[in-house]
Amino acid sequence: DVPSDVPSQSPSESAQPSDQPSDQPSETPSDVPSDQPSDEPSSTPSCSPSASPTESPSTEYGVNLFYPDWAAGDSGCRNDGDEPDYMAVNPTQWLSSTMQACCKKYFGGYMYDACMGRYPPDHDDCNVMLYYPDWNGSNKGCLDDGKEPYYMLSNHQYFLSNSLEECCEKFYDWDFYECSGTTPVLTNGDYYPDWSGGGTSTCLADGKIPDYMIGNQKWYLSTTLKKCCERHFYWDLNECLGTTAVGTDKWYVDYEDVKCVQDCSGAEPCGGVANFWEELYSTKEQCCKSKLGWVSKCRFK
Repeated sequence: DVPSDVPSQSPSESAQPSDQPSDQPSETPSDVPSDQPSDEPSSTPSCSPSASPTESPSTEYGVNLFYPDWAAGDSGCRNDGDEPDYMAVNPTQWLSSTMQACCKKYFGGYMYDACMGRYPPDHDDCNVMLYYPDWNGSNKGCLDDGKEPYYMLSNHQYFLSNSLEECCEKFYDWDFYECSGTTPVLTNGDYYPDWSGGGTSTCLADGKIPDYMIGNQKWYLSTTLKKCCERHFYWDLNECLGTTAVGTDKWYVDYEDVKCVQDCSGAEPCGGVANFWEELYSTKEQCCKSKLGWVSKCRFK
């Protein structure tokens, strides 16, 4: 009755698992997680909110300021929205827009490093500062230095934002890409009309597209210079394209001399290349009859 040293090639088909756990757990985790969460919380709290928020959020915009929490053995600054009421009603006294400002104010000295080290600086999920519009400075974007005016801190749900992009979209939407330092995705080409040069008719593709054009790419942007010029400078197409105007040899009215002239450059009967608004005719007779019918000798001028 000595058991074999070689295991059976066919494992047991018993539907009942063993009552004794294995002394050697598998190094490969199960592909199917347990239905029951662990009774032990993580030693490092997550900075990210739950993927399934409550049906009744505590704030309209989801912006939470940092407040001091003197919990025994776990003191530090938090921004989970659970600050006491006496702090919530007096935000300029108790709340801060950055973790650094909160730790510096309430956990100075030897406690400062421990307060700041609560979440590692390189923890991607940690939001350790909030952004505000820099209206008192250069007014070109949003800052996260914790120096926002008190009135913004008092109404932080409106004035402060969790991310640079959120702040730029809210307060600098007309100059979003400059504010956020991001590059727009061009879906309709990169040629745009340049109206900055006064009376010039020019399309550019220099990557300096104004944000208001980015917001309406379908109308303002074109894939080629020709398409851009035809859409935005059709009355001055040759200048926009940088080409020499060529006439059609058809006829149009010269109202200054009260006669019909030919659409071409050179000596008479050429009257110069016609403007885009001129109505052209195949023959001089048609031009005279349609436009200068009261001039008896129109055809001979």
